[in-house]
Amino acid sequence: MLLFGCALASRAAAQERAIPFWPDEVPAALHAQVDGTAALQTVRELARFHRVQGTAGYAAAADYVRQKALAAGLSNVAIESFPADGVTRYAHFRSYPGWKATFATLEEVSPQKRPIAAFPELAVALADYSQEADVTAELVDVGKGIDAMAYAGKDVRGKLVLADGSLPAVHQAACVERGAAGIVSAAPNQVTAWSGDDRDLIRWGHLDPYQPNNRFAFMVSKRQAEELRARLSAGEKVRLHAQVRTRMAPGTYDVVVATIPGSDPAAGEVVVTAHLCHESAGANDNASGSAAILEVARGLATAIRLQTLTRPRRTIRFLWLPEISGSQAYLIRHPELVRQMVGGVHMDMVGGLLSATHGTFHLSRTVETLPHAANEIARAWFDHVVRASSRYAERGGSGYDGLTWPGGSREAFVGDVRKVEMGSDHQVFQAGGFRVPMVYFHDWPDVTIHTQKDQPENLDATKLGRVAYMGAGIVWTLAALPDSEAPTLLRCVQAAGGERIARALAAEGPDAPLLQREAVREAAEALGTVATLWPSVAAAAREEIGRLDRRLPAGPVAGKGDLRVPVRSRDVVGPLDVYYFSYLGALDVGKLSHRDDGEVLAYEAMNLVDGNRSISEIRDILTGRYAPVPLPEISEYFDVLAKAKAVSFR
Repeated sequence: MLLFGCALASRAAAQERAIPFWPDEVPAALHAQVDGTAALQTVRELARFHRVQGTAGYAAAADYVRQKALAAGLSNVAIESFPADGVTRYAHFRSYPGWKATFATLEEVSPQKRPIAAFPELAVALADYSQEADVTAELVDVGKGIDAMAYAGKDVRGKLVLADGSLPAVHQAACVERGAAGIVSAAPNQVTAWSGDDRDLIRWGHLDPYQPNNRFAFMVSKRQAEELRARLSAGEKVRLHAQVRTRMAPGTYDVVVATIPGSDPAAGEVVVTAHLCHESAGANDNASGSAAILEVARGLATAIRLQTLTRPRRTIRFLWLPEISGSQAYLIRHPELVRQMVGGVHMDMVGGLLSATHGTFHLSRTVETLPHAANEIARAWFDHVVRASSRYAERGGSGYDGLTWPGGSREAFVGDVRKVEMGSDHQVFQAGGFRVPMVYFHDWPDVTIHTQKDQPENLDATKLGRVAYMGAGIVWTLAALPDSEAPTLLRCVQAAGGERIARALAAEGPDAPLLQREAVREAAEALGTVATLWPSVAAAAREEIGRLDRRLPAGPVAGKGDLRVPVRSRDVVGPLDVYYFSYLGALDVGKLSHRDDGEVLAYEAMNLVDGNRSISEIRDILTGRYAPVPLPEISEYFDVLAKAKAVSFR
């Protein structure tokens, strides 16, 4: 039987609490120290740097964060540097070199004479990993420029091509295969409902950092590309002059590290992460996440110093990293820390104004193969922020009670809690070989992402403050929740498991038994994390797990199917795709890749490889926890993994 749920548990106390498993003094102490206005100022400072991984701009931003962390009174503040040289490997991931960019201009020299693009005046004007050049040449329109048809009847050798396709693909087709001197690109941004509306967006572009013989690419807006294309179509001969002063050279992945030491070194660590890299301004992506976790760190350290909070039992570790590649390097080089990490929070794009970016906030749960108490902890703090902000927006009163900050908005907090989504460092931490459960904060969509218009003016001090407050609450709960409050948290996790089981019991169709079995298993696994982190309730958690185990079917639910047992290669640790690197390369993963949820299913299929489960068992877990997936699709995917030597079979 289920004990009464999280919301009911709070009403059972002498008075209703803002957070069921904390007395109100704790959220009040956090709120008193978290400052959304300060977070927005940090965004403005970080936005000054062009923070491409392995560049001087990133290094300057890292040093700025280091200084802020020291000023906040954090411990063990340092910048750890890991080689990024195109040779050093971090498990299966081969690092790529750094990039030193000084100056670049693109001008039209005839029939008009006018500037088109300039770097560093406009940081996104030059594609990352462009190489040195001084070229005057005719411009040729090749459409998307990614296949042979685009070049039919066109001689591009020694010329510049105007193309809208993926830059690495255009470079291969135009420059490597046909001798073009360089690229002028209007590659579109991520596809959203607003795609194409703003014809002046200029996308941040990237050539392949593993290609030592890159030419160069200048990025232009859709409006600029259309104007050039119209002139070329009308028969004009447009000649351009490109100057590029850059070079590829060995660099480093720099990770800023800081901690709040816990009172019990054996209790493990809670990890808080944000990627520091990206183009200038890169305000929402991801100066916002970097600023927000800095505010979490500063707020918690201040509250401990003022003794409104006591020192946590678990150490809290803060990491500002180069996206995905930096996480891979750090975790590979610190296996002793991976073993200590009990869970955490990752923030990537968390401050956007809805009116400017069209993005809403999403709290993604841990992956379904790592059910964890962190999910219900996060949901409790999220629900509190939504309630407080909605009450204030609808009734007025104290802006402090409504979680607003000077200069910020007064709207209700708009967001949701959803299953895991890919696309940032949390997928490294949760991948096989690391298995660190992470909840993920992110705005999506964002019409300014990876463009020159991702500016601090699009961000909101109130939203940054609410996100930092929510993050601080989740982190503090994981690090410091006392045994006296653990029974209430246990009830929250029990209630959430009961909800999942109830939904599964209502399912119909051939896969309903799998949904029901996996709902019970997930509920039990989440309860197991409570037992591990708070031993005082371990007996109660185990008793409930025993009741759940008795609800499992006596025998196998699905048929035998594919009984091969995949075994993960010892060389493959973490996700198969790490920023620009793909372990599978050009191998086609088949039908799975064509599904909307194929990326998550492929990621989780690899996570489930433990040397004991068969392919059929992996398929059944994916079907029960995500969505129906035919066995041939999973079998085909594992055949590809075996071909790439990511797995073998026994």
